[in-house]
Amino acid sequence: MDMRTDGAREGLRQAMAWLHTWTGLVLGWVLFAIFLAGTLAFFKQELNLWSRPELHALPAAGPLTAEQLARVETTMRTLAPGAASWHFTAQDERRPLASVFYRDAPAKKGQRARFEQRWLDPVSGEAVKARTTFGAGEYFYRFHFELRSAQQSQWILEGRWAVGLATLLMLVALLSGIVTHRRIFKDFFTFRPKAKAAQRAWLDAHNLCGVLALPFYLVVTFSGLMTMHSLYLPGGIAAAYGDQSSAYFGELSGDPTPRARQRGGEAAAAPPLPTIGAAGWASLLRDFHRRLPNGRVEGIGLQREGERAVVEIGPHDGDRLQYRGPRLVYDAQTLTLTLIRKSDTDRPAAKTYGVLYGLHVARFADLPMRFILAGLGLLGTAMIATGLVLWSVKRRADAERRKVAVGAGHKLVDALNIGAIAGLPIAMAAFCHATRWLPLDMAQRQDAEIKVFYGVLALGFLAAALGARWRHLFVAGAIAWAMLPVMDVVGGWPFWRAMETVQAVNAGFIGIAALLAVLAWKCGRRRQPPAFAAKVPGPAAVVSGKGA
Repeated sequence: MDMRTDGAREGLRQAMAWLHTWTGLVLGWVLFAIFLAGTLAFFKQELNLWSRPELHALPAAGPLTAEQLARVETTMRTLAPGAASWHFTAQDERRPLASVFYRDAPAKKGQRARFEQRWLDPVSGEAVKARTTFGAGEYFYRFHFELRSAQQSQWILEGRWAVGLATLLMLVALLSGIVTHRRIFKDFFTFRPKAKAAQRAWLDAHNLCGVLALPFYLVVTFSGLMTMHSLYLPGGIAAAYGDQSSAYFGELSGDPTPRARQRGGEAAAAPPLPTIGAAGWASLLRDFHRRLPNGRVEGIGLQREGERAVVEIGPHDGDRLQYRGPRLVYDAQTLTLTLIRKSDTDRPAAKTYGVLYGLHVARFADLPMRFILAGLGLLGTAMIATGLVLWSVKRRADAERRKVAVGAGHKLVDALNIGAIAGLPIAMAAFCHATRWLPLDMAQRQDAEIKVFYGVLALGFLAAALGARWRHLFVAGAIAWAMLPVMDVVGGWPFWRAMETVQAVNAGFIGIAALLAVLAWKCGRRRQPPAFAAKVPGPAAVVSGKGA
């Protein structure tokens, strides 16, 4: 009985080991990119600011005031007097500059509305002319869940599906790995980097990286799937809500009340948005702080819902774990600015989804916590990378034992490992360079930045296919990241004169360059494993008797 039970357990572990190996390998290179880009996305706001050097010399403003909102309103009447809606994002400790995102009315009925974003001087409220760029932080964030290859929307859906499949396989690999590892707690304390067998050293590294932050991997993987559940599981929503899918998303956001917004050509015939004025903004801010005493204002929107103009005020996402707190909606056409509704984010559906989303994007995290989360993200990246390398090392060792040639499939995996693991950091650095050095008047500049990223990534895979070693690409990556702060000086933007946020980003670039340099040094010291050919006795060996 016990023998049968033990045999069943071993059979289950063997099946889980097979599942763990192949689910990790099939889309492991995509998972590596997802984890690495997601790690950098924890510093999205800082990287976006670094990408726009025109904003670095502006003074940082204090807390949001009614006078600042009145100046923003004046700026909007100058920028887009016919705007159908605009949304203002206030400055904070991570984002020292304010911005406004607006939807301009189309010129003719039936045309699509034009969306624009402008950065604002936090003191004067005037628009600041900044370069047209995707922004390094924004791109890494979007690439993390879209694998965005162009700005055209037809590529976004396919990218999200690919990321969803990879994330599902990641969850399967994690669960099967837990079943496979019988000594999961012992592996937490076991690491033998100088083991004679390379396979043992890589296995220890993979186990250590996997066990050390296992709860983080489970949470971030499951919550990542849930953030886009409506794309992967639309059947349940359609069965429960039918054609009223907007009601489902309203409940998720805590606002089940249907809201009719002016869109497309209808916005051309809508009357202009009303003027609130400094006194009105002061009244709104007082009421907001009265209803949410401990809240900070992050976003304020002025828009139309049907025939009525409304002001929507949202609290800062950094003040709580749950993503998107209760939003207050006021009637903008009355002198008293009467509260119309308050979104109920404590409803079970809204709270569950908001907490899962908040855990994934971690906007609640302050700077030390973001560094901790980034460290856990790097551990996850290392776990995936060591797993991919372990697959290759294990089969190369098996080829050595059997004295046979390394197969074409094994060589392909080797090239993919080098191109993905060592080539992706070079492509990311190249994107950061592109945000700074592409001509400012270039048409479709944002798409050109993305083309630079994918072009350099393709060159990394090509170099790996032509025989480039790990150390070659790691050295190139170290140089590319180290040149980013240096190029600041060459371009006339000395980082020692910039604001503290930009200085911190440049220090991070130097840290990444140092890490890649250490990896290149380690790879240079390690003897490259030989590629064994099948041993066939030659004529001289036969004559001497050595081939017998």
